Amino acid sequence: MTHTAIPTGLPRATPCAHQTDPAVVLAMLDEIERQDLELHSLLIWQNGALITDAYWAPYTAARPHMMHSVTKSFTSMAVGLAVADGLLSVDDTVLSFFPDYTGPVDDNLRAMKIRHLLTMTSGHGRGISGGSWRRLTSSWIEDFLRQQTPHRPGDVFVYDSAASYMLSAIVQQVGGRMIADYLSERIFKPMDMSSGMSWDTGTDGVNTGGNGLSCTSEDMLKLGILHLQQGEWQGRQLLPRSWVQAATGMQVRDVVLGVFTGDHYLGPDEVSDDGKVSRREGYGYQWWRGPHDSFSANGLFGQYCIVLPQEKAVVAFTGGLEDSDRRVHRLIYDLLRPALGSGAAPSDADRMLEDRLAGLRLKDFTDVAFNSEELPCGTWHMAANDQDVKTISVTNDKDAVVFTLSDADGTHEVRAGCGHYLETVTTMPGARLHHSYQPDGGLKVVACARMMTGEKDHPVLEMDWIFVETAFRDTVRLRFSGETVTLSRSVNVNSSEMALPELVGQLTRQTTRERQHG
Repeated sequence: MTHTAIPTGLPRATPCAHQTDPAVVLAMLDEIERQDLELHSLLIWQNGALITDAYWAPYTAARPHMMHSVTKSFTSMAVGLAVADGLLSVDDTVLSFFPDYTGPVDDNLRAMKIRHLLTMTSGHGRGISGGSWRRLTSSWIEDFLRQQTPHRPGDVFVYDSAASYMLSAIVQQVGGRMIADYLSERIFKPMDMSSGMSWDTGTDGVNTGGNGLSCTSEDMLKLGILHLQQGEWQGRQLLPRSWVQAATGMQVRDVVLGVFTGDHYLGPDEVSDDGKVSRREGYGYQWWRGPHDSFSANGLFGQYCIVLPQEKAVVAFTGGLEDSDRRVHRLIYDLLRPALGSGAAPSDADRMLEDRLAGLRLKDFTDVAFNSEELPCGTWHMAANDQDVKTISVTNDKDAVVFTLSDADGTHEVRAGCGHYLETVTTMPGARLHHSYQPDGGLKVVACARMMTGEKDHPVLEMDWIFVETAFRDTVRLRFSGETVTLSRSVNVNSSEMALPELVGQLTRQTTRERQHG
């Protein structure tokens, strides 16, 4: 999926010009800071113009961001186009598209239709997470069809990324191409979406319909605007109005979102020791229904596109937030929504907002002085561990700390600025902390290092690794004691473990400063 973007952009306006008090937006930013909410972007579209576009550095408007389950709402568009093109019907059975399947078939699987995939009522007892399937090397289609179906399709809502993958597989089969290419021609190019969009594929050569799409925050905002405008874009009906109404309408009421284990969404009647089910207003065709007649595309770890039809508004944001954290939603619904278009008196708040937006950045420690003379440099052999890490090394290269790790897959490096941030690409392993995401080509990382003093005045090297095209931000610490190093690594958000087991290593080669600089 590649296309050349036409740099037209969206219409911009000040909040005051659209009768929205900028002081309310400022108050929202105050609350985000006060509550220590990690947002990466916040975009507000109201009555035909973008009235706020906020980015917390090092996140920017040009950077793509992993959108997780927001992807499902993009997949819904592909199904809608296929229906409009006469390629399929929502009442077609799922099995009719897979005549070569030879596994077990019961009455519920035989009765499963496309509409049941769209509404997450497939009949499965548990929903499969993308994080689980990304570790599966066999056919995802085959795995889906072999899952038990204890419920009659249409009866029970079970949130399931695998159902969205099946939608992608079906549209690809009837259309003869991946849904990324289908949507690129029919939706993305006419809407001037960014050229850097990408979409993962599963083991069957099918775009991962439930997740895996990376795009800019503005691309996500445009998704919401298109649906706010009933499928119309600049005078063209790109998506059938009838499909938009069905997709964003209340297909299933009062749904229960089961506990997320990291691999599965449990059924509504299953209980877990570390979580409770949550009740939501309803579900459409891969779109969530929300309060105040809203609907939204929702992604794990704080990726959301919320459409407010009554206010003619769309609010999109990305971040690094726990899935159960609804504080940003409350700010949008309770603080921002009532102010949209309700009137704004002339003031200097527009200018104050502009100044505030220009200075937004994630909390960091760039103001901490870095004394490179305190940095222990060398190579350490690590004791046997479940991460299969063999050695780590630390060197000081001018104004950067170079951290190198070797494991069964090779050697991996992160360059962290000494008291400032450096951007590089790294293949550093991290799937366990990153919801099983670990692309072969590596990830962009913006990293900074600082020296600290630990117990008994032992030196500690702490590194901040911001993976700027994802929600993930790792904290890495090396605690030095004589010839021993202890390595710890944790993450801001994840679907399962939040920290890797500590690793201990013994010094095998010490690098002298004379050798480094000579």
